[in-house]
Amino acid sequence: MCEALTDNPAVTVARVHGKVIGAGFALALACDLRVGSPDASFRLPELAFGLPMAWGGLLPRLLHEAGPARARELVLTGRAFDAQEALSLSILHKVVPAEDLDAAVTAWTKPLTRRPPAALRVTKTLLNSYMAATRLADPAALDPELMAAVVAETHRAAEAP
Repeated sequence: MCEALTDNPAVTVARVHGKVIGAGFALALACDLRVGSPDASFRLPELAFGLPMAWGGLLPRLLHEAGPARARELVLTGRAFDAQEALSLSILHKVVPAEDLDAAVTAWTKPLTRRPPAALRVTKTLLNSYMAATRLADPAALDPELMAAVVAETHRAAEAP
């Protein structure tokens, strides 16, 4: 799903409010633009469930947006953080009052609809390719295998006497 958002030729906008946890966090990061309300809170609890952060391409996106040191802290501790911190980490582009979320999305989408579609598609493709070029590795292609291996190992450990 995350790759479908990233690879979609249309510009995608995440309208975020409430709890943004795990997969919801990955989906938001996969969008081109992200606006949230002050009540948005973010958390990556996967390690607490015995799962590595290895699906949906979230880790390379988080590393790119928030930087390695902060991404490491957020992933390893699983601590929750609020919309203002998400803004400071470039996880959100804007924070607006909840009642202004729709207006903020419209403020972005209205001018986008006036852009020449081909130029917009090519520009988004270029942005994504330049971003991908700065990554050393993107294990997203290995997601199913990695997750199956971890789940199997966790299951075996739980059954051991």
